[in-house]
Amino acid sequence: MADLTQHFRFMSTALFVGYKALLNNETPVSCIVTKDDQILSIGYNYTNISLNGTKHAEFIALERLDRGINYSELTLYVTVEPCIMCASYLRQLGIGRVFYGCGNDRFGGTGTILSIHKDENLPNAIYPSIGGICRTEAIQLLRNFYIQENDSAPVPKVKKNKNIEEKEFPPNTTNLSKSEFTDIYGDSRWEEFNNGSEITPIVGHGYFIEDFVNLNELKQVPYSEKELGSIDTDQLESFSSLFYEITADGQVNYEQSVDKYKKRRTK
Repeated sequence: MADLTQHFRFMSTALFVGYKALLNNETPVSCIVTKDDQILSIGYNYTNISLNGTKHAEFIALERLDRGINYSELTLYVTVEPCIMCASYLRQLGIGRVFYGCGNDRFGGTGTILSIHKDENLPNAIYPSIGGICRTEAIQLLRNFYIQENDSAPVPKVKKNKNIEEKEFPPNTTNLSKSEFTDIYGDSRWEEFNNGSEITPIVGHGYFIEDFVNLNELKQVPYSEKELGSIDTDQLESFSSLFYEITADGQVNYEQSVDKYKKRRTK
C-alpha cells in the first residue's frame, strides 16, 4: 500500500505558492522543484505582470537552478498539467519526473491533449507525468481566480456564475495505464479511482489541505517570502478555507462550507 503523504506535502506547498501568486493578481498555477526530498526552487505564472506569455511556472522554477545540474534527478510538482510548451521544455531538459494536480483540458502536454512526455518520435528523454495529487484543490484555486473581475480591461466584463462553492468537480481521469497507475498509487486505489474516488495520501484515510502545510516550513521555502511577500498565520488560514475536505472513502465533502478569495484592489 503506497503512502503518498510526502507527495501531498509537496503539492500542498506548490498550491500555497499559487495562492501567494493569486494575492499578487497572477494566475495561480505554480510548482516546486525537489531533489532527495529537498525543495530547491519554486515557480509561479508571471504572465500578467510581465506581459510575457512564456513566463510559466515551470520555466521560472528551473531557470533558477545552477548550470550543470542533473535534471534527471529532479522531481517537479506542478498544480496544473504542463502545457504543450512546458511539456516540451521539460523533455528537452531531461526532467526526472513530474507530478501534477489537475489536468489541463485546453493545452495539456502530458496526456490530456498531446503526450509530449512519452512521444518516442521526439528527441531526448521520456519522463513520467503523474496526475491526481490534490486535484480538487488545484481546480478550486483556479476557480477562485477566474471569478475575479479584470480591472485592467477597457470594459470589464461582469463575471457570471460566481457560486463556485456550489459547483461539483468534473470526473477524475488519468493519463496513466493501469500498470503505471498501480506502480505509483498502489493496487488498492485503482478500483476506487474508477468508482469516482479522489486519490488520498493513505488508503482509507481522508485529508484536509491544512494537514500538509506548516507556517515555519513554508517560510523556509526558497524564494517564497522574498518574491511573494511575508507569510503569516492569517494567510495560511485563508488559504486552507478555500478547499473542501476529502473523506476517508475519497469523496469531496460538499456539505462543508468553503470560502472564496476576495481580491484586493492594487495599483
